[in-house]
Amino acid sequence: MNSSPAAGARWRSHLTLALCTILHGFTHAYGSMLVPLYYRIAADLKLPGIGEATLIVTLYGAVYNLGSYAAGLAADRFSRKMLLTIGLFGNAIAIVGIGLSREYSHILVLGILAGMFGTLFHPSANALSSSHYPKSPGMAIGILAVGSGLGFFFGPQIAGWRAATASWQLWQVAQWQKPCVEMGIAGLFVGILFLLLGADAVTGPKNRRVAIVDPRLNRRVMRAACVLMFRDFAGVAGLSIAAIYVRNVFGLNVSEAGLFVGIMMLPSVIFNPLAVFLTPGRRRLPGLSIILIVGGLIAATAPLWPLAGALVILCAFQTMQLSSYAMSDGAMLERISPEFRGRVVGLFLQIAGTFGALGPWVMGAWTDHLHDAHRQASYFGPFALIGMCMILAAASPPLIARFGKVVSAIKPVEEISPETMGAVP
Repeated sequence: MNSSPAAGARWRSHLTLALCTILHGFTHAYGSMLVPLYYRIAADLKLPGIGEATLIVTLYGAVYNLGSYAAGLAADRFSRKMLLTIGLFGNAIAIVGIGLSREYSHILVLGILAGMFGTLFHPSANALSSSHYPKSPGMAIGILAVGSGLGFFFGPQIAGWRAATASWQLWQVAQWQKPCVEMGIAGLFVGILFLLLGADAVTGPKNRRVAIVDPRLNRRVMRAACVLMFRDFAGVAGLSIAAIYVRNVFGLNVSEAGLFVGIMMLPSVIFNPLAVFLTPGRRRLPGLSIILIVGGLIAATAPLWPLAGALVILCAFQTMQLSSYAMSDGAMLERISPEFRGRVVGLFLQIAGTFGALGPWVMGAWTDHLHDAHRQASYFGPFALIGMCMILAAASPPLIARFGKVVSAIKPVEEISPETMGAVP
């Protein structure tokens, strides 16, 4: 029985989803690994302030999202597997380049190049994963979202750890650059594995043009993106300000700051798929509003706590924030035909993600202008802004509901059954 075509299709679907989740982890690890290294970057490159260091991450994120609609069009026309492979290879090579360059201007260009390749990930991965599971696209997105938690956990943690402990020497590579070289090379190996073992879905595009999306759907996506972009800003800004905050207020070194930021993101590995599982059908959109509001209220209290309390609070905030991606992406893709999902994801990210990418630069510039960056009370403003943005994003569910009806309403226990989670051969 296990040798049947249907069993083979299910196995390839599960393997492809697992590999996409790993690629998701690398994508976000590359985007977040410099966060605990801001002060080392600024000191090593003799930059005038922390804002210049955060600009590297901001440019990466801005380009990553600005190109998303074009990447989405490509994902609806060409092999999503090949696009994901090209994206990881290019991203990894650019990260290695950052690890080898000694010129700030060159590092900025390499950050832009990394974002150009990184932009291929979400439109292709979201569309590919949900196409492998046509009866439960939301649950597929929930599992794929595990990768974001893994990336945000391992990226800053490994970067901080290796920046403090790596002992190998190569040319003039600085200590903060060594994690870039190591993680970039690791990404190249994972890209080879994905190329060999990943599979396009049978329902995916086959190198042909597809019909243009209904302009009404485009407008609905843009409206939802213009609200959820505040959530995106809160998440990216929250990551940067947390690393800056614990370094300045509590005196954490680079390794400790990386560990703090990594732990802050770790609970989402469990909560992302769980949030999707617990909110099937009509529960998903009300659940999205609740976690956005609660996450915003929690984030605003971060400066009230000692270090241990701040870790708990920021863990809770980022868990809510990251799980909201899984829920909102799942709710949107459940309402969209598989052949259009790449461009819809791309259009959404081009608006919401680009605005969110401003977060690191805004937080870095804000820190540079603080009267006393070592005083806990100085950070009420940044964290209050983050909380307010999350609460504003809670107005998005009615806009997502206008996308249309859910493609298939499945009970929670059925949504992860072997029959439902298997690809249609």
